[in-house]
Amino acid sequence: MIAERITLRTNPLFEFEFLEKGFQIKDDSKENTNRFYSFELINKVEAKTKSTNFFITAINFILFSGPKYHYYDRQQLKFKYEKDEVVIFVECCDFETVLQISEKIKSYISNLNSHY
Repeated sequence: MIAERITLRTNPLFEFEFLEKGFQIKDDSKENTNRFYSFELINKVEAKTKSTNFFITAINFILFSGPKYHYYDRQQLKFKYEKDEVVIFVECCDFETVLQISEKIKSYISNLNSHY
């Protein structure tokens, strides 16, 4: 049973369905990330906004003798799942909603850990 559904984008569809034991991602974009994630196996959740990648920009500046391009890291939701780091790119989505999802996952994990 779905406890809550948060839609990040309607075209193509990108939404999170929060269930009792985890959440399901439904993503109809090219970078298909459809998958269920169990709250028990998640830790260290982080929402990252689009930001300048200073390292790549600096390398570009040195190699090409001037600022030809400015490189950005994409907006993303990151978390540790089991032993892997999961990165879900959340392009063309409202970052406040991404933060809301991140906080909701943290809350579920915190509640789960307080029961043990």
